[in-house]
Amino acid sequence: MNWTTLGWGGITLELPEDWELSGLSGDDKSGYLRLEDADMPRLELKWSESKQKKPDLQKVLDDYFKLVRKNYKRKDTNLHIQRNVNLIKDEEFFEDREVAFFNWKGDFRASGVIFHCHICKRITIVQVMGHLKENIKETTSRIFSSVQDHPVGQATLWSAYQLNAEVPRRYRLDKHKLLSGYLLFSFVDGSRKVSIERYGVADVTLKEQDLEEWFRGRYAKAIRGYGFSIESSNGDAEERLTLIGEETRLIDRVPFGPALVIDKVMRRKTFAVNLWRCHHSNRIYVVQAIAKQDAARTAEEIAASIQCH
Repeated sequence: MNWTTLGWGGITLELPEDWELSGLSGDDKSGYLRLEDADMPRLELKWSESKQKKPDLQKVLDDYFKLVRKNYKRKDTNLHIQRNVNLIKDEEFFEDREVAFFNWKGDFRASGVIFHCHICKRITIVQVMGHLKENIKETTSRIFSSVQDHPVGQATLWSAYQLNAEVPRRYRLDKHKLLSGYLLFSFVDGSRKVSIERYGVADVTLKEQDLEEWFRGRYAKAIRGYGFSIESSNGDAEERLTLIGEETRLIDRVPFGPALVIDKVMRRKTFAVNLWRCHHSNRIYVVQAIAKQDAARTAEEIAASIQCH
């Protein structure tokens, strides 16, 4: 079994590679995520911020199991729940956390953990599911042991459908689109903006255009008002473009000396794009950054974190 790392909203965990995202709602403060394989739902993840120093995790589980029981009542199926079981023995897992484990059985079986992190103040529930006669103990143990409920470095990992990208922690998710042929993550930090896009089936998307022609047409509105330079590089694995530019202004017509003074007071926005076509995966990736400084470095660092094949 091959494994990968999933990241969303500051939470990361290891998962079997063939588990795909099938449900998503909420934001960084409170949300829900579900993954499934070809057979059935395999994992549910819920998170919420707690204002209490020591929340009652059993009460949170009471509310959680009300929803589970409601679902099984409609199915007229018996539900058996076990609380306070011991699923993880590694002491490191319990550091800076209040933890409780549970199991339940209905049409299928599930093992779960709920914990409150003393550092990020989140309450997180992770539940792994399997068939009734399936042994999920080893898989469950690895997943639970891998869970991090807040970033440990300077970047936050965001993942969906084999796309993994690391974004500076100061940026918050503004919007996202997760479609079969197109993925978008858009982030903001005050006036700074970052976006990550992935287009599927590059040869169809380009429609016999080269990469620069396609970009200029597709992003004509986004690049309007910027003067920029373009660098290109081609290899066996990919075709890549890097665009770096600055916002154009009326002061560009002002004599050089006064313009420098104005520009220093009213720093202009910079615009940077890392754009590439991966020949192995037949996909196009576009990373954009807009900021008054460090846009080029931000776009480059995010692009470098993405493995396209």
